[in-house]
Amino acid sequence: MSLSMTLTAAAMWMDAARIRRALSRDDYLSTLDPDRRPAPPPARLRRAGRVHVTRRGGCDVVRYEPARREPALELMYLPGGGLVNPLVPAHWWIVERLARSTGAAVTVVNYPLAPEHRAAETAAFVDAEYARLVERAGAGRLLVAGDSAGGTVALGLARRAARRPDALVLLSPWVDLALTNPAIPRRSGRDPSLRVPGLRAGALAWAADVGLDDGSVNPARAELGGLPPTLVFQGGRDIFFDDVVAFGRRARDAGSPVRVVTAPAGFHVYVGAFWTPEARSAYALVGTLSRHPSEIVT
Repeated sequence: MSLSMTLTAAAMWMDAARIRRALSRDDYLSTLDPDRRPAPPPARLRRAGRVHVTRRGGCDVVRYEPARREPALELMYLPGGGLVNPLVPAHWWIVERLARSTGAAVTVVNYPLAPEHRAAETAAFVDAEYARLVERAGAGRLLVAGDSAGGTVALGLARRAARRPDALVLLSPWVDLALTNPAIPRRSGRDPSLRVPGLRAGALAWAADVGLDDGSVNPARAELGGLPPTLVFQGGRDIFFDDVVAFGRRARDAGSPVRVVTAPAGFHVYVGAFWTPEARSAYALVGTLSRHPSEIVT
């Protein structure tokens, strides 16, 4: 446990008070701005490489090609946001570090969100973008990464794809949308950002008539055999912690090569705090995974 991680978690606890209050409301969806849009790519990204933004179906798809790039490697990134919130500025730090550690061109897919859209619409949009990326990658390697709810979407994609990704990177993924784990109330007091009522409202709106017991929307109810080499990073201060550990165990029991890396003092998507030793170690592992998956996940 590093001092920088502990101090960052403490700072988040103070700064995220407004978010916690909103997520604690049963009517959380009514607080959302109907015109919410993802944060645009920062100027520093354009200085470090090429950025191209395409708008399809009302959603922005952003391609970032770093100046120093591995030409045979593509990475799709699916940002989190509880299935209802768009990409925020902090997500660009993750995109930059993923590109830097792997050398990949990163395609950031801002997918349709609830409550305006449902899980089937999200899946159709993501599948179409993935098909485009498969064609671009050709015989090269193709990775998929997602944080939080983006991890939920990434897992669904990996299970559906005819050409599965060469590797999957999940950053504090939301692997049980029902949020019924009895350990959640105990961890909630140490989680600086997440609360169950708002998350559950978003999950129910996204799943809609399909329901949270359906494996097509909820990884906790899905068959986990056949996943690609999967590297998961999870913090101990996160209410998702116990669900993620259980997910890793269940996936391995199903024969999938999944490795879960935990940081006891880590908060939700702790790898976003790129200045901490835990995050730097995580990105180093992702870099090795992109080149030699079998060395990281067996």
